[in-house]
Amino acid sequence: CGWRCCWSLLLWKMLRSLEELHRSLHQQQQCCTTWGHEVDINLQLRAGDTLHVQMTSEIKRGYHMPVVQLMRIKYNFEICLEHVYNPITCFSRSADDPPRIHYSDTNEYVRIWKPMCEMESASTAVDESDSLIIENLVVNFSQEQEEALTGNFFLPLEWINEWAIECNLSKCLLCIRKRGLKLTETPKHSALVDPKEFTWVAHGVTRKVNEKKDPPNAGSTVEFYVNHLPMESIPDCVFQRNVFTVEIIPKLLPNIRTENAVLSITSASHLVQAIALGQRIPKEVKPDWNIVKKKPPTGLPMLNLSQHKAVDKALNNNLTLIWGPPGTGKTIVAVYIVYNFFVLNTKNPRKYVHPKDENKKEVIFYCGPSNKSVDVFAVYLSKFGESLRPLRVYSQHVETLDYPYPDCTRQFSQRTFRQERANAELRSITLHHRMREEQNPYSKQIKEFDKRIQVALDKKEELKRIQLALVEKNALQRSQKGSDAGHPVQNGKDLYGNICIESKQCCNTSLPLVF
Repeated sequence: CGWRCCWSLLLWKMLRSLEELHRSLHQQQQCCTTWGHEVDINLQLRAGDTLHVQMTSEIKRGYHMPVVQLMRIKYNFEICLEHVYNPITCFSRSADDPPRIHYSDTNEYVRIWKPMCEMESASTAVDESDSLIIENLVVNFSQEQEEALTGNFFLPLEWINEWAIECNLSKCLLCIRKRGLKLTETPKHSALVDPKEFTWVAHGVTRKVNEKKDPPNAGSTVEFYVNHLPMESIPDCVFQRNVFTVEIIPKLLPNIRTENAVLSITSASHLVQAIALGQRIPKEVKPDWNIVKKKPPTGLPMLNLSQHKAVDKALNNNLTLIWGPPGTGKTIVAVYIVYNFFVLNTKNPRKYVHPKDENKKEVIFYCGPSNKSVDVFAVYLSKFGESLRPLRVYSQHVETLDYPYPDCTRQFSQRTFRQERANAELRSITLHHRMREEQNPYSKQIKEFDKRIQVALDKKEELKRIQLALVEKNALQRSQKGSDAGHPVQNGKDLYGNICIESKQCCNTSLPLVF
């Protein structure tokens, strides 16, 4: 009996040592590095490792098929795979009608195009937009009707400033999760569940933001509606004052503008409505404007017959669509159109109705699908000399490459981030360069601010090296101690509470040229 007890005690100690070694290796594999309010989480998997997932079902060909809903990366951190693979189902609805060539009225146009724009917004937002995860956020739910679930949450102004939340909170998608709910009973005709707890998931869309700037309640109250509930039953704790994990996915700016344009078509001008509804384009009564056939500026080719007709039509119609394959001279035609519009505006100034518009200048706005296309157009315009006075306006993406500031790349997606700098040949007409020239009365203050930014960048690089050394030292100490705790706890509270986790992504903006 004595030998058996000793052998059992020895075996028990060996098992405890193996468990401690496993925990130490597991903590090394699930590395969590904190940089201010950002958290970098890594998970390394090997053959035979166990991955914690939560399953749900989706209808395929009329049958409920099992799919993975959540995948846990670390304690209190999971990824919702459901809205990653099915953003349209989670955040919008499928369009019922296909687009048409002609529409009876603006209401029919909005009814057909609104769901299609929402589908596009949801898909591109999940694929390319920022993603902010806020832990332990108080969310208030209410169910006004039988199936309509709405709610709101409050973001203090301190959090918004500290976490640099610059997106439009009224145009965001939400993935709301509640962890640690106990599974009271196993559903019939289902497999065994281990562990017997689950995470409640709801997908919503924000619709309104109420801002308060006066302390002590300064912040934003975000109202939303739930668009998709994967689970039929709603736990009672959801309607109680409780904390949730909220993932905020902002919509991209081009998609927001598209949705607003579709909704505002009912109050648009007659020309815009005629274009959208596929009706005859109204033409203003005015004398014909014919371009003068004279020698073009140096470096510009002469127009051929078809190009000449295209310019004439553009000058004498409210809307002109010019199409042609690559190499047919569409950019040259656009240059001539803009130049003749400029001459036309100079000879026939617009008569303003309201007195406040009397001092406003007439400008021509040109934009293109890429930086390169607009740069090529701007180079052609520069051949006309000082008469046109063009001004090249780049997107914030390009401007921050020439004049970076701390964390300037945080708002740009690494998947769509391209090193497109401003064209050096157009430096004299580029806005963010011209504003720093001596002719601008504020150029001195701007240059002084640039110097302060550069000093901050240098200090941040030094601070990063110090923080990285401290993180590596703490990780080495934790691995040596082999702590039994799965995550840090202080005074009974999770240290990951109220942490904002950001993913570094972006969207592209317009690339205009004004003069």
